[in-house]
Amino acid sequence: MQQRLKDKEVMVLGISVDVDGDAYHKFLKDYRINYLTVRDAEHRTADMYGTFKWPETYIIDRNGIVRRKFIGPVDWSQPEIMEFLTRL
Repeated sequence: MQQRLKDKEVMVLGISVDVDGDAYHKFLKDYRINYLTVRDAEHRTADMYGTFKWPETYIIDRNGIVRRKFIGPVDWSQPEIMEFLTRL
């Protein structure tokens, strides 16, 4: 998704709640994650945003306003989602 929308200045940031740093790094390597990620073992971000189920996705606009929240896996190639993202 980030590659498709890079001309629109879309940034993807993954936040992991893994307590085990080795497991976090293994996941990144095994799944060839190629976008920015951070590890939040203390779950501070989850507490701030009310995250209760993983994965959860937040679409945050340039002004820092949460525009949409997805709970569970998302097919980012769906035309409706791509249209929504390009309109932000």
